Formats: sequence, structure tokens, C-alpha cells
Amino acid sequence: MKKSIIILGIILMLCVGCLSGCLDEKSKFIGTWENQDGSASLTFDSDNKVTISGSGPLGILSLSGIYDYSLANQKITFSSGDTGITLNYSFPDSNQLILSNDQGASLILTKQ
Repeated sequence: MKKSIIILGIILMLCVGCLSGCLDEKSKFIGTWENQDGSASLTFDSDNKVTISGSGPLGILSLSGIYDYSLANQKITFSSGDTGITLNYSFPDSNQLILSNDQGASLILTKQ
């Protein structure tokens, strides 16, 4: 009986660990990210808000101000009212975020 409870506990811990990894994608964004020359930045918070600022904002991301963001299928959507844009995203490593559009333009950001 004790072995069954221990095995059930281990299985439950593994399941919770796997599920929390799936839900953890948003936490990768939280914080401030800057482009290579520091002229533009995105600051993500845990309330699905992002502050975008900088000069000539970001080439592929022509937004500036505070926006809502949402994640689905390796895409991020920035929106506010009728204004919005959806981009692809990837994390080649923990301190780097790449945003790209379907035309091949990309923006490399580094976490500050």
C-alpha cells in the first residue's frame, strides 16, 4: 500500500511538472528587452501588457505605447483597440528573443 502511494505521488509530481512547463511560456517574456543598439525596448509584465518605446520603433514593429499581448502557436499579438500586429517569436537562448514577420524581416532583442 505504501509503495502504491509513493508511486502515485511521483506520477502526480511528474504530471504537474510537465503541465507547468507548458504554461510557463508567458514567463519567458516578462522583463525588459532591447534591440542591439539600445534604441528601442519592449517591457512585458505579467498582466499581458507591454510597453514599447524607442526611435523608429523596431523596423518590423511600428508600434509605440502600451499594448495588450497574447501568445498562441509560437506567435505573439500586440493589440490596442483597432490597432494590432501579429509576429512569430522564438527564444534561441534564455537571454535572446527573436520577433519576425512572414516576409522574413526579424528583430533580435536581448533581455536586460
